[in-house]
Amino acid sequence: MSVGKATLVIAIFSILSKILGAVRQAVLAHQFGAGAQVDIYVAAFRFPDLIFNLFILGTLSVAFIPVFVEYLNKDKDEALKIASSIFNLALMLMGALSFLGFIFAKQIVHLIVPGFSPDAMAQTVTLARILMLSPLLFTLSSVLTSVLQSYQRFIVPAVVPLMYNLSIIFGIIFLYPRMGLPGLAWGAVIGASLHFVFQLPSAFRLGFKPFRNFSVSHPGVKKIVKLFLPRIIGLDLGQISLIVASVIGSSLGVGSLAVFYYGYDLQTVPLGVFAVSFAIVALPALSEFASRGDMQGFKNFFSKNTIQILFFIVPISVILILLRAQIVRLIYGAGHGTAFNFEDTKHVANALGFFAISLFAQSMIPLLARCFYALQNTVIPVVVGLISAGTNIFCAMLLTKVWSAGSLPIAFSIASLVNMLLLLAILRNKIGDLNDDELAVGILKIGTASMVMGTLVYLTMYTVAPLVNMQTYAGILIQTAVAGAVALVTYLGTGILILLPEARQVLSVLKSWFSKFTKPVTSALVDLFTDFR
Repeated sequence: MSVGKATLVIAIFSILSKILGAVRQAVLAHQFGAGAQVDIYVAAFRFPDLIFNLFILGTLSVAFIPVFVEYLNKDKDEALKIASSIFNLALMLMGALSFLGFIFAKQIVHLIVPGFSPDAMAQTVTLARILMLSPLLFTLSSVLTSVLQSYQRFIVPAVVPLMYNLSIIFGIIFLYPRMGLPGLAWGAVIGASLHFVFQLPSAFRLGFKPFRNFSVSHPGVKKIVKLFLPRIIGLDLGQISLIVASVIGSSLGVGSLAVFYYGYDLQTVPLGVFAVSFAIVALPALSEFASRGDMQGFKNFFSKNTIQILFFIVPISVILILLRAQIVRLIYGAGHGTAFNFEDTKHVANALGFFAISLFAQSMIPLLARCFYALQNTVIPVVVGLISAGTNIFCAMLLTKVWSAGSLPIAFSIASLVNMLLLLAILRNKIGDLNDDELAVGILKIGTASMVMGTLVYLTMYTVAPLVNMQTYAGILIQTAVAGAVALVTYLGTGILILLPEARQVLSVLKSWFSKFTKPVTSALVDLFTDFR
């Protein structure tokens, strides 16, 4: 599968997953609003998510894939032995960590949410213990995902997140009424189980056998561990932000964690669809360029993907900032009898706006980090990550006195900008010119088109508002839909006028889809008219 097709496949399923994620969040908001129960739910995920993200997500794949691909090009059997050994090593280590997390859940929760009441603390401990099953299941699933992606099999790994979101929705709707808050945790565990089980058949067909080998002395395993170890001391900035939000937010009043969580989750939608999709496909391709010593190909691939990512992310950032209140209300405030009120809408919209400021930087971090991973250098992203994490903590503590809960997303955005700028500067210093002229022209055109789009969207919002009832869901939907249509037409139109290639490509794809949809409809109408005559 080509890079373009693979990215499209992942993007499509990412969109579906994010749509389901939005449905999941809407169901959660409708049921609980931005109150104490969501605070407990969010806090319970922190330690299970932390150990998985620290040790596996963004760690295992970036250490595993370059080495596995290297062996796969030489000896498939040896590559599969390495995969089996890593699977069993991951099972042993994450099993032990999950068990310890279960035993010491009470102490861990006290550290993460020190400001919780005793009752909220006890409920958080119960949920956290159930959720300790998730990192073990996701760890085993991640090994399978890495194997499939190394073979450039992207469809199954892209599909399984849908099952996870569906399971959480199932937990909210069906398990919560019967089990209370633990039902939400069991829904997540069921989703993690499906995430693992549904990838097994595809991995088996490629020759993977989970318990075939367990050799930590294999040179390939040693190489993966060598790349893996520096990475585990570097926390993902998103996870750091969630931990900081838990520690500080638990003392800022009921709903502070919920507000941060809702805003953070919304802004990850475009990141998952575009930035992460490109980055997932980029790692095997970048690793291939690096293994062949083709650094010009490496740079060309990087610059092309950078422009493509920013082409989508920059205008989305502008839309999120301008329409933040409308978006939050439409997603979280839908339905009669919703617990998500207008005060909740205001707080979450402010958080979303602060997050959106750094969306372009967040979108570049996954690609920049994978450039270093493809070069088999996991140390630099770790050091930069630690600097960014320190920036996040410092800014959050400093700004809390001024903006209260609003300081948390502001601190996150500042840290994201620091992270991106440091990674970019170091990569450029390491491999030289990154096709700077091409990048500068592309970014200038994207910025120009986004500014024109933003201006017209702003005018459209205030033109439509007096014509509809903005106190109703229908009124907000109409205003947002009209502004969104203006944004799409203006951005693509301006992009074509200033000769932005990506705009013409997107327009071509839209025309193709429209033609495929309208052709059978037109044909049917012609046949109907002929028969009538």
